[in-house]
Amino acid sequence: MPSQNNTGRQYDKQHSVTTVATAVLAAHRFIAYDGAYPTAAGGVKDVQGVSETSAEIGDALSVVTSYSYLVEVAEPIAFGALVKPNATGQAAVGTLAEHCGRALGAATQVGQLIEVQIYKHVHA
Repeated sequence: MPSQNNTGRQYDKQHSVTTVATAVLAAHRFIAYDGAYPTAAGGVKDVQGVSETSAEIGDALSVVTSYSYLVEVAEPIAFGALVKPNATGQAAVGTLAEHCGRALGAATQVGQLIEVQIYKHVHA
């Protein structure tokens, strides 16, 4: 799981917020402002950040909002690729029209953790 020019897992957590889970959440997943996954029922929502821990409904959890954090991938992702959340908040390959971050590492299989630079969520 190389990340940037450093082998192994790394991240540069600069800011985080505490949010209350409105759904059952896993660690290392993209989280929306309402405390659920960004692409859950009700349509696509903006990503606030990445969960540091798992949470049950009503639990408080820390969500990293800036600069980067480790995110679990839903598919292989190349270093430098734009990423977006899938239905369970995992990182999937994004596009210029739909993304919320950039891969600062590469993943070759589902479930790996990669460092993702967190961007303002774009929906074109």
